[in-house]
Formats: sequence, C-alpha cells, structure tokens
Amino acid sequence: MGADAVRRVSRRLVAGGLFGCGFLPGALGARRAWSQPAGPETIVVFGDSQAQGIAGGLQRVLIEDGRFRIINRTHPGAALVHGESEWLGPIRQFAAREHADAAVVMVGANDRLDLREDGVYLRFRTEEWREAYAHRVDEMLEALTGAGLKVVWCGNPIARSSAYSTDMEYINRIYAEETAKYRVHFLPLWTAVADDQGRYTAYGKARDGVTERLRNDDGIHFTSAGYALIADKIVARLADGNEATAR
Repeated sequence: MGADAVRRVSRRLVAGGLFGCGFLPGALGARRAWSQPAGPETIVVFGDSQAQGIAGGLQRVLIEDGRFRIINRTHPGAALVHGESEWLGPIRQFAAREHADAAVVMVGANDRLDLREDGVYLRFRTEEWREAYAHRVDEMLEALTGAGLKVVWCGNPIARSSAYSTDMEYINRIYAEETAKYRVHFLPLWTAVADDQGRYTAYGKARDGVTERLRNDDGIHFTSAGYALIADKIVARLADGNEATAR
C-alpha cells in the first residue's frame, strides 16, 4: 500500500468512525458500539525495540493527516521474560493516566531466554516456560482490552539467522493462540519483507514501489522504510476488521 492509498484508507476510517471494526474487549466481552470522537484518533504503541520502530513508522505515515495521534510507550529492552515493570507496568500506567482508541503491541525479540516464575527458573521452550509465557501475554491482553483499547498484536518477522527465526516462529505461535482467545488482531509480519520463496531478504519494494533496503544490518530489525511499510499494514488491518491467523 503506497502513501496515497494509506491516505485514502485514513479518510475512510475517519469518515466511518475509525476502528469501528467489531473488536471485542476481553475474552468474553460483549460487542461495543464505539462512537466517533471529536478529536484525533489516538494509537498507543507498547513493546520493545521493534515496537519503537513501528511507532516511528506510524508517525511518519500518519502525521501528515493531522487526525491521528501516535503515542510511543515502548522500551527497547523490554522482554516478557523480565519483570512485569517492563511489559505490564507501562500498560497499567498508561490506562490510569491517559486515553487512546487503539493499541499496537510488538514484543518477543528479547525473549529467547529462561524466565523466573515463583522463584523457579523455567527453561526456554519447555512446556512450563510456554505456560508461564502465555499467561504473561494474557495479562497484557487483559490490561489492554480491559482499558477499552482495540488491539493489534504484531508477530515477529523472519530473520537472517535460521536459529533466531525458529525461535521467533515458536513465540509467534503463542501470540496467535492467545490473541485468538481475546478476539483481537494478530498481524503476521513473517514475510512482510521476503523473497518470492518466503525466505529472508534485506531488500524489497518500499511504499513508493522502489526497491530499497528494508531490513537493518543486524538481520532482525527493519530500516525506516521497512517500518513505514509495516505501518501501512497496521493501518490496513485496523480498517478491514478481519482477524488474522499467523505463523
């Protein structure tokens, strides 16, 4: 989706009451009718360094419209395997003091580690680790939907390292399963930038259709042009109202 297309989507979102797409707050929440606010629509971004890049991409894509406001509440080193002050704390603090219409979340890049639960260290990829990690995802989703936020949870993309990619695929499956319980959007980014075989590549077509570098030197993060491309996908997902299934 190019810049002109995003502006057209943005106008449709505003004309129809942005994000009135049938998101349901909470696992068992009832459908709400969201009224169109008088001021700009606010999107808050939570998560790690990937989320930080997304916040910047959204600002660059939507700032010219003036009817959107992006709030960056990311922390580059955030990880769900760390203390809840890094992942749940920012959401609770935001909900207590501020307001937004939608939340975008991206985490996982720093989570290929053991985690401590009730004083016991759980090994990465064990069933005990998975259960504890999924519970932390649920806590975030409870806090987000409980605050009335419509949620887009972004999956991690394929990386240059095959070992890293395998771990991200494992973590993505947890996100897909847990977000489905809450009936919020999971946005798969696995092949957001990939070759025609679905494999990692650093180059692809940017928003203007010109081929350029879209992945950073570390083989994990995106470039500014890549994050702008992801921002387009988020705007489109908020507009279409359809739930996604991810890798």
